[in-house]
Amino acid sequence: MNRNLLIVDDEYEILLGLEEMFRYDFDREIDVYTANSAPEALKLLNQVRFDVVLTDIKMPGMDGISLFKKIRENWPRCKTIFLTGYRNFDDMYRVINDQDVRYVLKSEEDEVIQGAVQEALDQIQKELEQEQIRKKQEVLLERMEIWMRKAVIDQVIQGNILEEHVEEKIKELNINFLPEYPVLIFLLRIESGDEGNQLKRGYYMAECLSQILEENAPEKLRFYIHILDTRQEILFIQPAVPETMDWKQTFVIARGAVEYSQEIFQNVCGGSFSAVLQGTPAVIKEYPERIRRLRQNMIQYLGEEQGALIYVENQPNIEEEQSIYEVIAKIPSLKSYLELRKKKEYFETLHGCLWVMLGKNSFHDSSTLEIYYSIAVLLLQFINENHLSEQLAFGIALYKLTRADSHADWGEAIQYLVDVSESIFSVMETNENTLTERALKRVVTYIDNHLSEELSLTTLAEIGGFNASYLSRLFKQIKRETISDYILHKRMTSAKYLLTETNEKIQDIATKTGYISPHSFTRAFRKETGISPKEFREMKME
Repeated sequence: MNRNLLIVDDEYEILLGLEEMFRYDFDREIDVYTANSAPEALKLLNQVRFDVVLTDIKMPGMDGISLFKKIRENWPRCKTIFLTGYRNFDDMYRVINDQDVRYVLKSEEDEVIQGAVQEALDQIQKELEQEQIRKKQEVLLERMEIWMRKAVIDQVIQGNILEEHVEEKIKELNINFLPEYPVLIFLLRIESGDEGNQLKRGYYMAECLSQILEENAPEKLRFYIHILDTRQEILFIQPAVPETMDWKQTFVIARGAVEYSQEIFQNVCGGSFSAVLQGTPAVIKEYPERIRRLRQNMIQYLGEEQGALIYVENQPNIEEEQSIYEVIAKIPSLKSYLELRKKKEYFETLHGCLWVMLGKNSFHDSSTLEIYYSIAVLLLQFINENHLSEQLAFGIALYKLTRADSHADWGEAIQYLVDVSESIFSVMETNENTLTERALKRVVTYIDNHLSEELSLTTLAEIGGFNASYLSRLFKQIKRETISDYILHKRMTSAKYLLTETNEKIQDIATKTGYISPHSFTRAFRKETGISPKEFREMKME
């Protein structure tokens, strides 16, 4: 983040000297603003966020202490450094115990004044880092139990947790069922009824459904809702006192609660959900296989039908080479890798999901269809959210994402999903490079055409459409120099041309190249070339 310094002093020469010092001799890149009165300072304080205010403590109309109180009203994080020409112990006593205040004599060397500002900036950075840590800790503490519950249940339903540890973990996290007893498992699929902004809508609908189910859970039952993704939830059901209720009655009551929730969900959230219900309870080690079967039933019997409830009898386990659920559980991570532009990790995971489709002959194989469409839907969501469809349409037929049977075989379908993924990464790389180059070109063009004006990092960031800190990093990465160095070099190049090719006065050249005064221009020129502008002109005329 860029830092802003406000210098306030009613003595013009002192104000000018301080401004030049912090613009040209200060080690850190900051935007410098000045005001020669307290009212002028207040006007700026109402328009710009300041990190440090360097102010005279004695000014006509309003002293520094009164100004300090106004500063705190607008920018409580701002650090104030008081300058004074003499030691005033009454004023020092009023502010000395405030950690955001420093007191420096005007008679001190420039290094001392710069050091006070440097110390204030360092304190701001340290406080921000501490504040970020504190907020992160608060958020973590607040949400830790929710995420830990989800993580544990995710591991349980994927079969990735040792059975002897499950009961202890579930009880520690107050998950609302007793792990030593069986549970009924229902699978719910949400149909949002809204094609726009699917991801945001999906999370809203999932949370809405969870709340409705919890509010309508009968007192005789324990309900625990586990959100698999934005479209699917698992409902674990158990009698409140497992020893005193039969499972047939539990199923009837639970089914009634789900039916009632369907009606409320439609009225309150404007969507619908379907569910696959099974009346045979399962113990923990059976969760992965039971949920896998429920998902297969969802595909086979419900299809695109909305608002349906189906009841399926328990089916015997069928041994397969690999559990479909293990593959499906990996697919959501593909979205994160796309969003983070992690191409290597994306394709490693994608190939790990696709290879189990090889060797399948029938396009009616439910497990293979589930894998294909899970990946296809994820890709479609990402394409729509990032408005990539028009660019991708020139190179690949997107309609096949929703038509598995449009491929000659599963081998061709696998290659198609890989090709779509490659195209997405290619378009994203092109877009990112093109937009960045255009924006950076706008910044450079603006600098070149406005050398006589104040070129603050904040102004340039607005021109480019970046935030200031990102622009600073990006500029240095691409141009191999900082923005301030680039501006300096351009100004010096322009100054050298005007000195040698025109008869303009040095003070006019100083103004044209963006310097406050001939003195500051001379100082910058000498620092860059080793000689003064006058000496440079005379040397070139010989």
